[in-house]
Amino acid sequence: MIRFNIFVDGSNLFGSLKRLKLHVIEYEKFFSYILKQATNLWKASIIEGTSGVRLNRVLWYEVGSIDDWDLEDRKTQETLLEWFKLDKQLQRSYLEQAGRKLSKAGTEEVAREAWNICLNEIKTWYSFKKENVRKGVDFQFGVKSSTDFIDIIPSGHLKVDILNKNVTEKGLDTSLAVDMLSLADSYDVALLISGDADSIPSIQKVKHMGKHVGVVEFINGYPPEKKGRQSSTKLKAIADFVVPIYETDLQREGLTKSS
Repeated sequence: MIRFNIFVDGSNLFGSLKRLKLHVIEYEKFFSYILKQATNLWKASIIEGTSGVRLNRVLWYEVGSIDDWDLEDRKTQETLLEWFKLDKQLQRSYLEQAGRKLSKAGTEEVAREAWNICLNEIKTWYSFKKENVRKGVDFQFGVKSSTDFIDIIPSGHLKVDILNKNVTEKGLDTSLAVDMLSLADSYDVALLISGDADSIPSIQKVKHMGKHVGVVEFINGYPPEKKGRQSSTKLKAIADFVVPIYETDLQREGLTKSS
């Protein structure tokens, strides 16, 4: 019996589905379909075929937290204002907005308005990001509750550059890579849904341990289209096989709907 583990970078999966404008109806059937396609390709890639295939687990790595900012706190606002004053390029763009809004006002009033515009935008943006993380956690709980073989691991954290309204994902890729190695005794074939070339060292190590590694790529359109874009070329090159999953096939199988 050949044992498969599916390792899922949740951000990559959702990015791919968003690009294809698809929404998964039932994740258990969705991953079962991916396993079926992967099994066929894997059997074709080895010298001797095998009859038995079993999916051990789907290990799905997701963002579970975000930097905590109290943007209503006076001291926090004072700190951000000091940073705002030091960032001349950022300040200039808001001064232009404030100047157009208060065309007859003095310099100090325009400067105060520029900061108010910036702060209000930050509050709106951060509230949206924080709510997305909360909804993500709720979604993860719902998926985990609906099936026995999907483990959702909230290993990622969003590091916030609050003034520039930017986030950086931390920890998710590391957790996935570490688990690929630490769980290697529990599977024969690792199926990876990720576009990050940072996984390459882990792939090389598990291959040296005698495991096979496949990379799943979601493709817009139908066979024989081959232009998937969410996976690193280097990642696909290092894998033993690449599993193309087509938008049209997902729709035809009733696994997804347009979103």
